[in-house]
Amino acid sequence: MAYSVLPIVDRQTGQVQFTVHGQWHICYVSDPQRLEFLLARCARRPIFIPEACELRLSVAAAGRPQGRTVAFSLAKFPTLEPATKVGS
Repeated sequence: MAYSVLPIVDRQTGQVQFTVHGQWHICYVSDPQRLEFLLARCARRPIFIPEACELRLSVAAAGRPQGRTVAFSLAKFPTLEPATKVGS
């Protein structure tokens, strides 16, 4: 299932935040500057695909009324808890 979202992008850390059904999702993107550049040129709102963990943008393009699709892979934001506990 796909969800229309309006992401918030942190250019320095690559963090991307958006809500789906009132719940915040926090992920990382590898090229936040490019994402921000293309978001400004979107033909419609970006689509979040949770199964593929990607954000799809339809960017305006000459001769293509629907725009061209650009996909960004999203990585889950790391937790603040360590993955393993030492000495337990």
